[in-house]
Amino acid sequence: MTPEIEGNWDIVITSLQDICNSNESLTFDNIYKDSKKSSTSTAELSKLSPDELSKLQEEIIDHKSNIGTAKRLINTSTENLTKLIEIITKETKLKQAQLQAEQLQAQQEQEQQSAPSTPSATTKKKPGKSAAKATKKVEKRGSSKTKQTKKIGRSFWTSKFNPLDPIFIGLEVAYKLKNRHSEEWIQCVVVKIIGDGIKFEIKDPEPDENNNPGQVFKANYKEILLIPPKGTDLINYSYGCKVLARYPDTSTFYPAIVVGHKKDGNVRLKFDGEEEVNKETEVERRLVLPIPEK
Repeated sequence: MTPEIEGNWDIVITSLQDICNSNESLTFDNIYKDSKKSSTSTAELSKLSPDELSKLQEEIIDHKSNIGTAKRLINTSTENLTKLIEIITKETKLKQAQLQAEQLQAQQEQEQQSAPSTPSATTKKKPGKSAAKATKKVEKRGSSKTKQTKKIGRSFWTSKFNPLDPIFIGLEVAYKLKNRHSEEWIQCVVVKIIGDGIKFEIKDPEPDENNNPGQVFKANYKEILLIPPKGTDLINYSYGCKVLARYPDTSTFYPAIVVGHKKDGNVRLKFDGEEEVNKETEVERRLVLPIPEK
């Protein structure tokens, strides 16, 4: 907690304590202390002189004012605490996403380094020089990959249902296919972040019809949606919410409507254009994305 927040919190606590202290002992408490019936309390009031009644009225007004002040302090504190929790939650998600991306990058580097290689005859004759050169090359390659890992991308679209940034190399995104009239998005992997984080190179992990490697696309931040990494804490959609969801056993996202949530976290959906009337389909929560809205 920052010193500024601690100082404001101390002010709130002190103010509430002052209000409680001022209300610990009130004259009109004695009037109603032993009076359970309104007739008895009326009799007690009738015994008071006009000056005492006037003083009692002032105390009641002050008491009411103190209650109003306390309510405002509590409401303000609640709002500020809610905002603080939201900030902490977002920062935690960002750190988790960054850690997962770094772990994925480290795993890929480890797999590349552990690949078998056959030393040449020159390497056997002159191990000192060749080893030094090889070490330098590995260091250069490693440093360039480290720089790439630090690059952060972001999406143009905003939503409370899904994290939009940061986007790291190795994370999955939904990419809106160009030259298509329908809302069709495909699942891709980020392979490069260009410039200031609003342009990307992404790859379709699925091979084409001829079993060739998946196509590489160049996309900007308006053409992608981040697919949350596994383990990301996500809130549920409301009933009837319009979403983009990956259709089972495909890598394509289609428009759908939310009809419910399962205990295991899956979302119950009705896809647009489904041949079977009222058919419901279950999709993993992280593969259900909000319709892009500014």
